[in-house]
Amino acid sequence: MDPLLSSLCTICHIDPPKYTCPRCYVNTCSLTCAKRHKLWASCSGVRDPTVFKPMSELATPSGIDHDYNFLHSIEHRLERSGKLLVEEIDAMSKGELECARKGEDEERWRRSHVREERGAVNVASKLREMKCNVITAPKGMRRNKENTSSWNGKHQTVHWQVEWMRGEPAERTLYRVLGNHAIGKAYDLMCEEERILNMSPEEKRVDKKRKAAEFKAAQARKAKKLRLGKNHIPELSTVPLLQDPESRTWSFTPVYMALPEISEEESLEHEPAFQRNYHLYLHRPLTPSSFPKVLVPLDPNKCLTDLLKGREVLEFPTIYVLDCPPEGLPEKFMLEMQYLAAIGKGRRSNSDTDMSDSSDDDSNNGSSSSDEDSDESMEEGEVV
Repeated sequence: MDPLLSSLCTICHIDPPKYTCPRCYVNTCSLTCAKRHKLWASCSGVRDPTVFKPMSELATPSGIDHDYNFLHSIEHRLERSGKLLVEEIDAMSKGELECARKGEDEERWRRSHVREERGAVNVASKLREMKCNVITAPKGMRRNKENTSSWNGKHQTVHWQVEWMRGEPAERTLYRVLGNHAIGKAYDLMCEEERILNMSPEEKRVDKKRKAAEFKAAQARKAKKLRLGKNHIPELSTVPLLQDPESRTWSFTPVYMALPEISEEESLEHEPAFQRNYHLYLHRPLTPSSFPKVLVPLDPNKCLTDLLKGREVLEFPTIYVLDCPPEGLPEKFMLEMQYLAAIGKGRRSNSDTDMSDSSDDDSNNGSSSSDEDSDESMEEGEVV
């Protein structure tokens, strides 16, 4: 007598079933039939722990084990996700994760955020005054985490985080610069700090003695300047009386010795000026990848508050330190004026001020009632 089809494998209908699918309870006889069932029914083969079960099946040792494993898997996934956010991708700190899951105390939140909000408001106000657009990266990305720019209340300026790219290949260094300090001096200070950090103990002792000698010499020069300066009391002449050759009368006014004027350069031994053998360039972000890196030459004697007016930065400015002048840049770089000419825009320096000046000139020319003035403006190429 042939067996019933219901007692055979539901896939091949040849052999009796040996396995049951945990998800849809389909009976199969082999691994081949189980894989064929998953393919035909688009079944994952994983048990759904949230499916309804009657109390008769739940109040069993296997039912309790299933519920326990389900709750334990949820806890395990939470721990795994927290470890991923804190340790692996470093998207947040452990304290931030706990506050996000458990909630933060209201008083603690107020203490930690009021100061940050006040500084953020000052920074935003300064950026609006500079017309500087700071493009923020998504939270958790490296550049967003590296951005430690803040408000400096003592100097009333933005304390910028700056990315310095030095040499070929570019060596990346992060160093904070005050917005009202010259970037050339800030870069020299950064190099000096790096030099001190890399010195050996013997070199540090020699450098300390050198600085002490320089300080002593500076104090001596300062004292010499005070002696020869405005507070110097002139000496009396050895000739107390002089006779006027015209009136032949004697003068009883005391005569002072005429001291030679000593300039500051002669009275002080100035150190030679530091000669910078590098050039600074600001990187223009968000340019097409088909172009080389676009750089803007910078004046090392100017501050970031002036240099970043009307510009865009990605979280914080990137400054390239190169040995070559603007006319000798490598092929991997190009000047901003060349980039603007390539994309068909005018020079960036003629953006805000020149536009306002041209609008004033146009309004003045348009309001003039003289035909000669209009003719002259047409000759100059202005549109009226």
